[in-house]
Amino acid sequence: MFLKRKSSNWNNIGNVKNSWKTLGGVVPDRLVILGAVWKKELGRLGEHCELVAVDRGHIVVRTESSVVYNELAMRSKQIIRGLNKYFPTPWLKGIRTSAAR
Repeated sequence: MFLKRKSSNWNNIGNVKNSWKTLGGVVPDRLVILGAVWKKELGRLGEHCELVAVDRGHIVVRTESSVVYNELAMRSKQIIRGLNKYFPTPWLKGIRTSAAR
């Protein structure tokens, strides 16, 4: 009676293996590529922005000042288009900012 296996306590190895491939829906390879091309695409603006996170396809950026925030907001579509060209399928949707440093 107490030695009976409960199917609810067991996980399929396929499910466990697939959960390792993504981090909250983001493939780790994408994050590596994004980190590598971030400064290249932003140019001098990249010196004043810090890539913080990716949340549901939106890049979260911390800016040094409101001037940098405004520049980032004006160029966001251009930046996202430039970043998406490095991936086989576009997955970035937009840029969000967090509180200043």
